[in-house]
Amino acid sequence: MASRAEEKRRLRAEREEREAAAAAADRRRRRLILLIASAVAAVAVVGVLIAVSQGGGDDESGLGGGESIIGVKDVAQRFRGIPQEGARLGDPDAPATMLEFVDMQCPFCAEYTRDALPTVIDRYVRTGKINIELRPISIIGPDSSTAAAGAAAAAERNRMWQFVDLFYLNQGQENGGYVTDDFLRQIARGSGVPAATVISASQSPDSIPLLRQSAAEAQRDGINSTPSFLLRKDGELQGIAVSSFEPGEVTAALDEALAK
Repeated sequence: MASRAEEKRRLRAEREEREAAAAAADRRRRRLILLIASAVAAVAVVGVLIAVSQGGGDDESGLGGGESIIGVKDVAQRFRGIPQEGARLGDPDAPATMLEFVDMQCPFCAEYTRDALPTVIDRYVRTGKINIELRPISIIGPDSSTAAAGAAAAAERNRMWQFVDLFYLNQGQENGGYVTDDFLRQIARGSGVPAATVISASQSPDSIPLLRQSAAEAQRDGINSTPSFLLRKDGELQGIAVSSFEPGEVTAALDEALAK
C-alpha cells in the first residue's frame, strides 16, 4: 500500500510540474504577443506623426509633397478636372469671363476664396457658364509683389489657382514678413510647381508680364481695393458688387451681372 501511495504522489507531482511548466510557457507566449503588438502600434504612431508633421496635419501626401502647410488635399480636389491656362480657370469658350483682382496678402481675398469661391467654381465654372481670370496686384506692401510673382510663375505651369488658393489657406499677418523663400517653397511644392521657378520669379516681380498687365488693367478700371470683380461679356466690362462673401450674396450678384 505504501508503494502505491508513493507512486500516486509521484505521478501527481509530475503532473503538477508539467502543468506549471505549461502555464509558464503560456505566460511567456502571451507576453511575447503583447510586446509584438506594442511594437507594431508604436511604429504606426510614429508613421502618423511623421505624416502629420510633413503634410500639415490634414494632408499626408498632397499635390507635390508640401511640408508644414494645410489644405493641400482640399485644394487638389477643388480644381481637379478644370482646365487651366495661365491665369484663366475654366472653359476658354465660356460666354463670360470674371476678372478677379487680388492682393495675395489681403485677408478679404482669403475670406472670399475660402467661403465663396468653391460655390462659384461648382455652379458657374464647372458648368461652363463662365471662366475666371486672376489679376494679382500689389496694394498692401512689398510682400504682395513677392507673392504675386510666385503666383505668376505658377501660372506659367498652369497651376496658378492651386498656388493662390493654397497661399490663402496659409496666409499670415499683413506685412508680417512671412512671405519668405521658405514659405513660397512650401506653397510651390504643395501646389505642384517647381520651387526654384517660384523663388526665382519672386526676386524680380517687376519683370513679369502678367503683373504689369494686372497693374495696368487695375489702373484703367479704377480698381483700388481687393478683392474686386469685373464681368466681361459680349466685349463689355461691368462691375460685380458684393456686400459680403456669403456664397448666396456672391452668386446673386453674379447672376444679376450675367443677366444684363
